[in-house]
Amino acid sequence: MFFLFWGFFVWLGATLIFRFGGQFFFLYDQPLLMIMSYTLVVPLIAVLTLPVYKWKKVHSNQKIKAALFIALPGMLIDAVVLIYFQNLFPNLDPNTDKYFASWLLWAYSLILLSGFIEKQVEIGE
Repeated sequence: MFFLFWGFFVWLGATLIFRFGGQFFFLYDQPLLMIMSYTLVVPLIAVLTLPVYKWKKVHSNQKIKAALFIALPGMLIDAVVLIYFQNLFPNLDPNTDKYFASWLLWAYSLILLSGFIEKQVEIGE
């Protein structure tokens, strides 16, 4: 249950950021900024998942399930949110809806992939 709630709060935080500041992330006429928004989400997802797995002492064989539970609330809610994109994100150009959806798929894929990351063996162990 914890990971479902964590996923919901991650979704809520991201949605609020894009609701009030999304116009700074999805400027399709500025490719460098678009590339940065896709690139910077990689370490962000790592920070939002990997330490939580460690904190909650999730074993390797359970990480995939935890990652699924983190991604699931946002994926389900965003399936509806994207239908009402213009109403929910008035600060974003309506033409950015496909970039926003693409970014969401990228972010959710990264969350799911985080479940496959095994603990690195440290030198001296």
